[in-house]
Amino acid sequence: SSIALQNDEDYIIAVPTTELIINKIGRPDAGVGIVRFSDGSSIHVYGLHGKYAPYIERDILVYIASNETKKIICTYDKLPKLCELVNPKRFRLLVDEYHRLLKDYSYRERAIDGVLDNFRRFKSFCFMSATAIQPLFKPSCLEDVEYVEAEWQDKEKMRVKLLQTNKPYPMAANIINKYLLNGYVTVDGIKSHEAYFFINSVTDIVAILEHCHLSNDDVRIICANNEENDKKLKGYKISSSLSDSKRFNFITSKSFEGADYYSDTGLCFVVSSVSNKHTLASIDTDIP
Repeated sequence: SSIALQNDEDYIIAVPTTELIINKIGRPDAGVGIVRFSDGSSIHVYGLHGKYAPYIERDILVYIASNETKKIICTYDKLPKLCELVNPKRFRLLVDEYHRLLKDYSYRERAIDGVLDNFRRFKSFCFMSATAIQPLFKPSCLEDVEYVEAEWQDKEKMRVKLLQTNKPYPMAANIINKYLLNGYVTVDGIKSHEAYFFINSVTDIVAILEHCHLSNDDVRIICANNEENDKKLKGYKISSSLSDSKRFNFITSKSFEGADYYSDTGLCFVVSSVSNKHTLASIDTDIP
């Protein structure tokens, strides 16, 4: 949805996570990707994330020179660098998932300040989120920015079933075992053959996988691709949102927001535990 913009305008879209960019442009590294829409149309978008290397500057300038209209999607921390490279007055700015400006500030101060220090340099700007910051908590630098709430005419209401337990991970394992027993689970008469578990703990994901004796053929794990997680996973592979779906898909906060997943029979399970601060998750703010 972040890329569904006017085709005759130049845009820079600032987003909170690398995985969101990877998911939209269809490639794991920085560069030009093709974003395709349900109506069959497509646009070329330059995705900027990760380590900023000199060749990237060259590639961005080539992209700008080669395209009549420009769409650049970058992580929050790359916005100041882009402002040095391009003329912000030529671009409209969209800051996506902007509630993360408040939520992540305690550990991403520099990246978020880079957005707040530069957004007024653009031709226009828009801060967008499906879970907007309440006016009481809005950053002071946005106090004079108009607040607009979109009301969708045709919308499908999400059905959420809340299950409270003092043993969330054994419950997740029981759900997996039901899939393993019959090859599917049935909810309201509909069979589900794939499960998507949103759990923000690699350690706890591994404990569930080992308990259920699952292999790499059974699972897709989407988490930060680093040495620490690789060690925790004990041989399980790190995947991305571009990887093929498996019967059991485990997703950490690296990909909670903005990334699209496609499944005809998938069920989503949000596993939230009070045992650790980083495993707390809310269905209305963390996984909209």
